[in-house]
Amino acid sequence: MLEYFNNLIAGNEELLANISNSILITIIFLTFCFVVILFRQKDLNKLNYKREYINKNYVNILYSSNWEDEDLPVLLIIPGNPGQAGYYKEYMDLLILKCDEKYRACVLSHVGHSPASDKIFNVQDQVESKLQFITSKLEPGTKIHLIGHSFGAYIALKLFEKGIKLEKSVLLFPMFDNMAQMPKAANLRTLLNWQTHIIGVAWLTGLLPYKLKNKMIQFYSARFSKNIQDHISITIAELIAPDALKNVFGLASSELAAIKDPDFKLIKKHKDKLVFYYGMHDLWAPLDCLRKLRKAVPDVNFHIADEEVLHTFMFNSCEKVAKKTAEFLTGNTRYDINNLIPNFDMEAEAARADGDLEYDFCDD
Repeated sequence: MLEYFNNLIAGNEELLANISNSILITIIFLTFCFVVILFRQKDLNKLNYKREYINKNYVNILYSSNWEDEDLPVLLIIPGNPGQAGYYKEYMDLLILKCDEKYRACVLSHVGHSPASDKIFNVQDQVESKLQFITSKLEPGTKIHLIGHSFGAYIALKLFEKGIKLEKSVLLFPMFDNMAQMPKAANLRTLLNWQTHIIGVAWLTGLLPYKLKNKMIQFYSARFSKNIQDHISITIAELIAPDALKNVFGLASSELAAIKDPDFKLIKKHKDKLVFYYGMHDLWAPLDCLRKLRKAVPDVNFHIADEEVLHTFMFNSCEKVAKKTAEFLTGNTRYDINNLIPNFDMEAEAARADGDLEYDFCDD
């Protein structure tokens, strides 16, 4: 028998060499993947995420350094889409300081976005995840203030609708009005049409050497901010995982279908607890949406950001937005119709509020 195998091997040296090479290549590839995952996890650890089990799914959450002080009211920050909490780290830290640490805060990642999941979650899933966090993770009687950014503002309004007892809440660049009709929706549909290719590129990018991938992320991020911070780069690296992107695209499709006419009756009911903060050139929450809001709820508390503060404020305007948010939360700040922002045409704004003039959408 031994002689048989010796003869078999002797006649198939080339076959054995190919098998050996295949095994070696497989080992090298698996080792490389392990190193990539190790570096990615090492970076994510810098964000100090805490992984919580909410509504049968894991969610990464950022907590402020004073979170353990249960006597303090909670600022619950709800992201837009993409929904990785890491984007809001600087904003959360600054906000706590601007409020003299009279609050504790947390940022809830969207389920499926962080950590990434191969299951796709829709709008209702995201609302339910935040609802379950409030009811299962916060102490009974905790005072809760919501801070919803973009799509997070829609979730915040849904939580008011659910009857949760909430305190004064701030909606930043709020996207809750007929999303499919917003100026940016056309760009989003193009991305959705190309999502298979984008996810494929993301998969290949994940195989690049760590330093090269980091350089690419910094180059991409420069279009948002010249001095991109580490937590933003790390979060973008988290975003370009294929399963994370699948959930971002899946949620975007769900948003286009779900976000229709605003519930102005709900806003009117809770107007004393709501502050709306709009951008000058925001194509996801344009000033035309503010015009509609003011027409339906004339005494709504609204503010308009400085012209340089963009929808993606986390990249370059955390200081300004944190300062404004703190003012909204800690004072009785309301809009000053005579001094909203520099160079703002109030006569034209009044005409728009009466429905006599439409806003022109401008690219930022």
